[in-house]
Amino acid sequence: MKPDPSDNPPPTTHLLSQLWRPALALMIAVALPTPLIAWYAQTQHGVIGVQAALIAALLCLGSSLGALTLIVMYKQTPFGLHAALAGVGLRTGLPLAIGAFLKQADGPLAQAGVFGMIMVYYLLTLLVETILAARLLQPAANVSKAS
Repeated sequence: MKPDPSDNPPPTTHLLSQLWRPALALMIAVALPTPLIAWYAQTQHGVIGVQAALIAALLCLGSSLGALTLIVMYKQTPFGLHAALAGVGLRTGLPLAIGAFLKQADGPLAQAGVFGMIMVYYLLTLLVETILAARLLQPAANVSKAS
C-alpha cells in the first residue's frame, strides 16, 4: 500500500519552517537601526540620503537572506559546506560590488554616502547572519543518553 502523497509536506514547507525564525531575526536586526541611520542621512543629504540608507539596508538584508536560504537548503546534504561558502560569496560580493559600482558612478547616491551606509549594514548583517548560520549548521544535540 502506497503512502498518501498528502502525508508528506512539500519541500518548500520544510524550508520555510526552518528559515522563518532566522529571517525574522535578521529583518529585526536591520530594521532597528534604520530609522536612526535614515534620520542622520536625511539631516546630512536630504531625501536622497534616506533613499541611500534604504537601498543599503535592503541590499544587505537581501544578500544575507539569500545566504541563509542556501544554508538551510543544503545543510542536510553533502554540499552543506559548499552552500555556506557560496553564501559567504553572495553576502559579501553582492553588496560590495553594487556599492563599488554606485561609488564609481559618482551620482547622487554616491554623494549621499551610499557606500559607507552599505558598509555599516554589511557589518551588521555579517554579525547577525554569522551567528544565525552557526546555529543553523550546529548538529542536533543528542537528547537520548545511553544507559
